[in-house]
Amino acid sequence: MKLIKKLHLVILCLAFSIHISNAQILEKHVTMQFKNITLDEAIKKMKTTYGVNFTYSPDQINLNQKVSLNVKSVSLGHALNELFIPTTITYKSVGNQIVLKKGKLPSRVSTSGIQSISAKPVIKSDTTTKKVAIKDTMKNELTLQAKPLEIKSTDSLQATKELDQSYTKEMSDLNESYLHKKDSISTVAFSNKMKLKQSLKQAKNTLVREYNQLKDSIMYSKKFKNKTIDTTAALSDDDLLIHDNFQFTGIYPLGTHLTTSGLYRNDFSLNLLVGYNGAVSAFEFGGIGNIVRKEMQGFQFAGVVNTVGGYVRGTQVAGIVNICNQEVIGGQVSGILNIANGATSGGQIAGVVNVGTEQMDGVQISGVVNEHNGIINGGQIGLINHAHKVKGFQLGFINISDTIQGIPIGLLSISKNGYGRIETYYSETTQGNLLIKTGVKSFYNIFQFGGNFNSDSYRWTFGYGLGSTIHMSKRSTLSFDVLAMHVNENEAFTSKLNEQGQLRIMLGVNLSKRVSLFAGPTFNTMFSQYKNEDATIGSQMIPQKSVVYEQTIKDSDGKNIYNPYWIGFNAGLRF
Repeated sequence: MKLIKKLHLVILCLAFSIHISNAQILEKHVTMQFKNITLDEAIKKMKTTYGVNFTYSPDQINLNQKVSLNVKSVSLGHALNELFIPTTITYKSVGNQIVLKKGKLPSRVSTSGIQSISAKPVIKSDTTTKKVAIKDTMKNELTLQAKPLEIKSTDSLQATKELDQSYTKEMSDLNESYLHKKDSISTVAFSNKMKLKQSLKQAKNTLVREYNQLKDSIMYSKKFKNKTIDTTAALSDDDLLIHDNFQFTGIYPLGTHLTTSGLYRNDFSLNLLVGYNGAVSAFEFGGIGNIVRKEMQGFQFAGVVNTVGGYVRGTQVAGIVNICNQEVIGGQVSGILNIANGATSGGQIAGVVNVGTEQMDGVQISGVVNEHNGIINGGQIGLINHAHKVKGFQLGFINISDTIQGIPIGLLSISKNGYGRIETYYSETTQGNLLIKTGVKSFYNIFQFGGNFNSDSYRWTFGYGLGSTIHMSKRSTLSFDVLAMHVNENEAFTSKLNEQGQLRIMLGVNLSKRVSLFAGPTFNTMFSQYKNEDATIGSQMIPQKSVVYEQTIKDSDGKNIYNPYWIGFNAGLRF
């Protein structure tokens, strides 16, 4: 008899524990946001995020039907009720399982967790209808709704600007509408004002959510390039994140959201060492590194590295490396390397290397190398600059581009579709000369080589200069060149001061498409400490009959420097 009583007690305890377990799983608080995704994707999302296990028969449940859900901090039971309202699915919790079954009609949900059927129409009296009308009017006065945001441009950068403008306008309209309704007669009661305030909050949240989703659709999908942006298209499950105000992480996954950090869009993220986010909307700090799966908006700082899988709208600052896999609207500042794999509007500043792709509206500044495989509307400043197409300037030791509409300033500037010329010519000082010009017509670099070889002596020169060419007519040009040359006399290299400066003004006439004849005057000066065999100072190559002025000056050590000025002449062929 005692054994039977104990057995009954055990059975009652088991039943009670099962009931408690069932209640616990349905009371678990969840936050879910998705729209027009398959039921299969929704189930996987709930299982991944909250560890909810579902049991069902594929023959009874259509996993391909589209479902939507937008709930925050509600019980799992409430969320499932909302999810299955437009479907014929019923559910029941058994242990830690949610069993799905096929029902008969879409229905409202009972509090027991199993969907009940209610298909009878409700017949309302005239009095009821009037009450409902009054109630609806009051509801409209206490309800604020955000209008859909508008985007017309097909260019990602322009579309982003339009989205920002539309967002700002709609947010302003919401605030104005709130203030107007707040002062109306119908909202004098405190409870009504609270309802109106809550409606404003919900409308703003809806607007923010739509803004972020549209931003994703612009920045994430390359298919929008050269096509009309479909702002009504359904976003995939991966594009939707759970909003939270703050996240703290020691080192991932030891943080506020543990292993689900990648599913959250946080306004603020503080990471002691390394943190991981789905997205950041305002500010992020990381002692070592910050990793963001999607977009970063605002300011991001890391002691070592920032990496963003989506776009950046704001500023990245890192001790070593910044990486953005898509567009940067703002800037990147790092001690060593910046990488932007999408369009950039702003700037990149790095101690060593900047790398960019697609279009850049701004400036790259680096201590060593700037590399850009797209179009730059702005400039590059570094020792070595390379870009596919430049509309602006390049300032560096070496500048390389395929096409440039602007000015490259440097020791060597090479443009595939720029200005490249070779000149062979005669001058009164060195009878054989070669000039290499490279850059653009408005501003090019010049490399000079020349020589005289006689039976009793020889001289050769090398130099560097800058120049510019303008078109006088279809077949004629006028070029202005400034050269500095070192003169070597009767030896491989003359170590003493022996420098010539020259201004060339050359008129060119095209003989054919690739060959032109040029000639013109030169204005020359020289600074020489070269000693001749007769102990006189000054180069023997100077044509004394052409000298218009000469003087002897002294250097800081009191040594004499011969400084003549003369007018010369150049003539030759340009290829």
